[in-house]
Amino acid sequence: MKILSATQLKIVDALTIERQHISSIDLMERVAKICAERICSQYTADLPVVVFCGMGNNGGDGLAIARLLSEQNRMVQVIVVRHTEHFSADAQVNFDRLPKSLQATLITVRSENDAGQLHIKENTCVIDAMLGTGINKPVTGILETVIHKINSAPCTVISIDVPSGLMIDHSSGELPDACVQADLVLSLQLPKLAYLFPENKRIVPHFECVDIGLDQQALLEQPSPYYFAERQDIAALLVPRNKFSHKGTYGHALLLAGSSGTSGAAVIAAEACLRSGAGLLTVHSTKQTVDALSYRLPEAMTQTDEHDSFITFCDDLSSYRAIGFGPGVGRASETQQLLKSVIQRFQGRLIIDADGLNILAENKTWLEFLPKDTILTPHPKEFERLAGPSDTHFDRLQKARAFATRYACILILKDTYTHICMPDGSVVFNSTGNAGLAKGGSGDCLTGIILGLLTRGYPPPQAALTGTFIHGYTADLCAEMMSQESILITDVIRQLPCAFKQLESTNKFFRS
Repeated sequence: MKILSATQLKIVDALTIERQHISSIDLMERVAKICAERICSQYTADLPVVVFCGMGNNGGDGLAIARLLSEQNRMVQVIVVRHTEHFSADAQVNFDRLPKSLQATLITVRSENDAGQLHIKENTCVIDAMLGTGINKPVTGILETVIHKINSAPCTVISIDVPSGLMIDHSSGELPDACVQADLVLSLQLPKLAYLFPENKRIVPHFECVDIGLDQQALLEQPSPYYFAERQDIAALLVPRNKFSHKGTYGHALLLAGSSGTSGAAVIAAEACLRSGAGLLTVHSTKQTVDALSYRLPEAMTQTDEHDSFITFCDDLSSYRAIGFGPGVGRASETQQLLKSVIQRFQGRLIIDADGLNILAENKTWLEFLPKDTILTPHPKEFERLAGPSDTHFDRLQKARAFATRYACILILKDTYTHICMPDGSVVFNSTGNAGLAKGGSGDCLTGIILGLLTRGYPPPQAALTGTFIHGYTADLCAEMMSQESILITDVIRQLPCAFKQLESTNKFFRS
């Protein structure tokens, strides 16, 4: 799913109207019906609804929604905020279509004094349909006063397409002085870029994309470096195992992980790797880690390093399809030289995580020699060590894009909506995962999943996308069964088979 700019969305609307041979008012009615149905499914009929409408097309959506909700015998009141003199043409049509019952209770806000007199009752559902995607400067005046009224009211707020006051194409790092703080945003057709940054968490804590039937060819024609990965996208990438295959078909992985006191990181990554399809796995680590693995994961083969506290040397790399380096390895000088050796000698599929990233941060010249499409999986602090600080999350995204392009690597920048930055400058935002993953071992699990997919035969871009999605999706399955508070990474690994099975069920090649 693409993420488009406000200008591009306007173009797609126009092309939809042209190619589907409908009028703009018909498209507005379609939007209103879909949003009204979603609101009715979310809230009981006895919840009073107050629809705040602006003077543009977003206000027209709100006026149509109010009419449709009233036809469902909902308790609806309309408040029109006259921030300009005239309605847009389609908004005027929907204003004229309001039934007499709504016209009788309609409130018109013409001044800041009127706005200051508004009273929003408790246990009310507010529909925010004042401003859409087209704004390009901060809101002031009458709209600002109304927005502050809504934000201070003890009510539930649903914004149609975009919270009024939010500029969707970027994130400045500072919250707008006046912006509706929605509980839910019904984003029309596509997500908006600004929804994916932590700066806007209070404004957009939750959003849902509602399909309004925009022309698919028009969407394809709009260029964008930004994408949003959904279940159907990832399910389509999955490849069934060949009936006439053997363990060698699915590759041999090498995991370089663990040191004194961090055997758990290696164990987590190893089990996640084998649960994600690798035919064979060898773990090279310290004796302590090897002993733990022999008990916990007998399916893994092991090599014991000559040093008791950290890993220092690994001989032949030629038999491995993919190598994972980093979970729990520490930063001893000998371990650093091992990573340098791997980068110099191995030209297969490589994923580097955790202390491997910190070692690269201390030896930045090595970045120039990474094998093409090496996967790096930093959390924000690790990325800061690699590329320097950023003023905002939007700036950090641009820095991550430039980093992936410069070093021809795939950068998985972990966050709520993890950014998978490709060497061509494109970015895929991951849609799965929850705060239950904010625990030690989560990154080790992700590394193991991606290593398993790389070894299984997935090209690095697909392995990065699929592994990141499944990591979060499995955590979401866990959250359905238990509190996010109580999720352990071992719970996530145990649910990996279920996650794969559910995704496979939507791929036709697994049903044939």
